[in-house]
Amino acid sequence: MSETDKPVSRLPGIYARGLAMGAADVVPGVSGGTLALITGIYEELIDTLGGIGPHLFSVWRRDGFASMWRQANLTFLLVLLAGVFSSIAVLASVITHLLATYPVPMWAFFSGLIGASVWLVLARLRSISAAMIINLLAGFALAWWIGTQPGLQAVADGPLVFFASGALAICAMILPGISGSFILLLLGMYQAVLGAVHEREFLLLLSFVAGCAIGLLLFVRVLKFMLHRYHDPVMGLLAGFMAGSLNKLWPWRVPVEGTLLEQNLLPSVYTQSSGLPAMQGWAALALVTGVALVWLLYRIGSVHNEGNG
Repeated sequence: MSETDKPVSRLPGIYARGLAMGAADVVPGVSGGTLALITGIYEELIDTLGGIGPHLFSVWRRDGFASMWRQANLTFLLVLLAGVFSSIAVLASVITHLLATYPVPMWAFFSGLIGASVWLVLARLRSISAAMIINLLAGFALAWWIGTQPGLQAVADGPLVFFASGALAICAMILPGISGSFILLLLGMYQAVLGAVHEREFLLLLSFVAGCAIGLLLFVRVLKFMLHRYHDPVMGLLAGFMAGSLNKLWPWRVPVEGTLLEQNLLPSVYTQSSGLPAMQGWAALALVTGVALVWLLYRIGSVHNEGNG
């Protein structure tokens, strides 16, 4: 059943999920795809994006606009995107402020979100197989390795480089556990993209957006096929990505001078090295809050899915 055939009462829940995804996309190291997976709409999102293509114009001409709209599941997609962009517009400054002011509890909170989400993803698997376990370990190793890499220096800053960077970043953003902004950091393009926004270099920005659009539409088709054909191994891989990303979310870390790297420390060493309080009690509370929030979102998602399935 497409989203437009489902009760309108589900739409506030979709909008709320978009708010959560937008908030996650603001945070370096956290992916909006992770929140989509936590809240139970990841597969519907991939199916919807993967179904967008030129064939929809044929449906429009043959059966009318309303039929095309239902088949494309556009109500779901537009309400979700409205939540994402609303969140980014409203919460970006709040989350940025909290991360700058209370970094340890905030990163502990995000660690709780991700850690609990890994368990939920694995709990939903239909069976345990060798392929799933191999993918789980491979995803963990890849995400952990990405989190330990220094940023590269971009070799050029022309439209083609912006296009390729957008295509790679958007693929990471749709995957749970890998942040698109962090991929831009690894590519040495994070500051370049921010600079293009600040300087209003529209040719470069259009190239970046075009890369995002093309990369997303191509990548989700592959991901949609893989999810339908090899559901459990793919979900194992995604769970591995999420687990490996915990390396990048460790609350007690300090920058490594002269690089884009950060060093994970024990709380006592963190205080000595940074001069900041370890806030272990607040970190523990934030971690538990993150776990509890995932459980709550999961329960809400289960109720919605049972009531509208």
